[in-house]
Amino acid sequence: MKKIWLAFGLALFLVGCGTQNENLSKGKELIKSDKRRKEERAVREFKLAIQQQADNAEAHYLLGFYDSQEFYEPHTADWEKASMAERGKHMFQAYQAEQGKYLERLIFETLRDDDIDIQNAALAALKLIYQKGDRNRLLNQLQKAIKSKDNRDRHDAHWVMGQIGKDAPETFVPILVKLLKHNRMETRLNAVKALGEIGSEQAIPALTALVASGSAKWKRHREKPEVRQLAVEALGKIGGAAVPELVQIVQNKGSSLRVDAIRALSTLGDEKVVAPLLDALKEQSRREVIIPLN
Repeated sequence: MKKIWLAFGLALFLVGCGTQNENLSKGKELIKSDKRRKEERAVREFKLAIQQQADNAEAHYLLGFYDSQEFYEPHTADWEKASMAERGKHMFQAYQAEQGKYLERLIFETLRDDDIDIQNAALAALKLIYQKGDRNRLLNQLQKAIKSKDNRDRHDAHWVMGQIGKDAPETFVPILVKLLKHNRMETRLNAVKALGEIGSEQAIPALTALVASGSAKWKRHREKPEVRQLAVEALGKIGGAAVPELVQIVQNKGSSLRVDAIRALSTLGDEKVVAPLLDALKEQSRREVIIPLN
């Protein structure tokens, strides 16, 4: 008799599991179909799946991926729940249920999507992971991506590091500065871009050294022109304490980066840049530069 009851209980459990995931399955089938408004209809199924199984990782991830404010009237409850922040929370809940799987998926798959809203939802999730999840694992995966041979991985990693790093420069600037010595030029390029997006004055010495390496005695010690040019642009984004460094480049008539420094300074609106910019306007150059005068 015990065996019969155990078998009956197991059957009920399996039926229950099938019911719990039925809406998830329906939603996934809709996404694969060619039916009208399939994403909107799939989102409804993913919501039902979560109502029945609150910790369903895949349903949370797919809801974060596909839910869109375009499906709802503006400023309604559903519209608010489809914001980038809310979609990111769903992706973060998927990560909480299956950390390894969804951290890799967010960095190496979700960020690759052509839809900027999906990219921003993934960024929102990654910010939550940095704040509340396994921070070290996140940093390791981002470094893996920025060192990748794949251009899209490097681009996505620099974008995420630049965005999260604005609120945590003490963590990201040292990592990115270390990457300036990486043997792959494309990794160094993306590290420089991320430092510029973070905009922290902590990065000024490293970026200045990168620019100055162009006059190094030995070729092996000279950074590539493309990287040095981006370093000047990054110094311009940082501004503030970087202004004297940019002025020095402008005043160095032998520097191949003078025009880049002029462009960087011309956007800052700092009184200290007026004199060197006026001097630069008096000179002839083979490279055209437009200086906005406000």
